[in-house]
Amino acid sequence: MKKMILLATFCVAGLFNANGKVEKKIEIKKASVAFQLCGVLVTYYNSEGQPTGQQLYTSDQPDILACTIYQNGVIADLQRQGYTVKKAETGLSNSIY
Repeated sequence: MKKMILLATFCVAGLFNANGKVEKKIEIKKASVAFQLCGVLVTYYNSEGQPTGQQLYTSDQPDILACTIYQNGVIADLQRQGYTVKKAETGLSNSIY
């Protein structure tokens, strides 16, 4: 019996509060993030020094620092797999293909 009275009290209190104004506020925020394609071209060589294949590893990165970190990660992964890695002496490329 006590539970029913308590429940009725909450329902009546809810009816009194239902008469107030309800305002709805919606905020829309847009975020734009620019990504650029970052890549590492890996050329595989056999023991005689002849190229045996190539593979391009790519990833979208927000800036040059993130791209450099990605490239270093690809190199570290290849070294963990047992490959000897030699970096080619090239500059940064701003080419668009």
